[in-house]
Amino acid sequence: MRTMLAGAVMLVLAIAAYWSVRIAWADHLSRSDKVAGRRRAARWLPTATLYERLADKLEETGDDPLRDLERAAGHDPENAARHLRVALRAELAGDFRLAERSLLRAAALSRLYQPRFLLAQYYYRRQDAGRFGIWSHAAFQTAYGDVAPLIDLCWRLRQDANWLADRALDEKPEVERQFLASLVLHGQAGAACRVASHLSRDARYEDLPALLGYCNLSLSLGVKRGALEVWNRLCQRKLLPYGPLESAGGLLLTNPDFVHRVLAAGFDWHVEPEPWMRSVRYDGGMRVELSGRQPEICLIAWQYVPATSGKRYRLRIDSRALDTREPDGMHGVPFDLAGKAIPTERSAGGSLIFTAPAEVFRLALMYQRPPGSVRLEGTVVISAVRLEAPG
Repeated sequence: MRTMLAGAVMLVLAIAAYWSVRIAWADHLSRSDKVAGRRRAARWLPTATLYERLADKLEETGDDPLRDLERAAGHDPENAARHLRVALRAELAGDFRLAERSLLRAAALSRLYQPRFLLAQYYYRRQDAGRFGIWSHAAFQTAYGDVAPLIDLCWRLRQDANWLADRALDEKPEVERQFLASLVLHGQAGAACRVASHLSRDARYEDLPALLGYCNLSLSLGVKRGALEVWNRLCQRKLLPYGPLESAGGLLLTNPDFVHRVLAAGFDWHVEPEPWMRSVRYDGGMRVELSGRQPEICLIAWQYVPATSGKRYRLRIDSRALDTREPDGMHGVPFDLAGKAIPTERSAGGSLIFTAPAEVFRLALMYQRPPGSVRLEGTVVISAVRLEAPG
């Protein structure tokens, strides 16, 4: 019995030693620079890893690795990544049935975004709108970051802004705001209005760039309603530090006392970055340090104003120069969206009176060298801008 037991132990040890040597030798061959060495390794030890290493070398040398990638996936059938690699190579080889089957298998195995995104891409290339819709929606539902490439495929498949807006409204907020950014990028203000209105109802800080981008587009086109609705919702939800605007009366300007640092977006002030403005600070007003090399007439800042077309308004600017007794040269000028100055008349109190030509115009703060003086070099404080509709 002892002899038999000893013999059995020796046999087990011999078999273990044999397989250890075989595995080590196969692993060594699988790292060879020669295709033949890697192929021999896969024959010695047919595993997913060794077949994949063989496929890597075949791909590197320009040969077809598809069958060995299939063998790798066959030896590791629960690995979604291996099926994805088969799918991509199969499509390149024109084997669309294998490509589709492998992509579907990967999507069934993985709950992540990538297999669904690749399936949507596959059906886009096949111009299969129905299946593209199914798998792009599935991809959006699992997305957690940038989905702009997939949204771009939606736009390329069907350049219909209203259809894209419908898709956006069906998705979660993280994806909806990226749809909105895409619509704004393509200049689709009408469709973007629907998405922006929906998104703004429960907006979060992450949604601000997309929503402000929509406001910029809408206002640049002179469309007040949608932009004003979205802007006021952001103010009401305290995502912006301002009170809601009211074009029919009441508050017409955003940040008129420069209490807050300007956003350069939406209805807030836009400050022009110019080399002759050394700095712009906000401390009891907007403090603009001029270099003295500015043009005789130049733009300092501007904002969109929601108005009532045909209504008369009164404008007053409170400003002063800190470093000199010379006139500061600051004044306000209303412009239409085409950049043409709106005619004004000066009232007895020094305010400007004008009539709004449309429901949106631009109010600009300008520097103009006063006659008989040199260009101002120093700091100008614009403490307040007042705009009201005379009773």
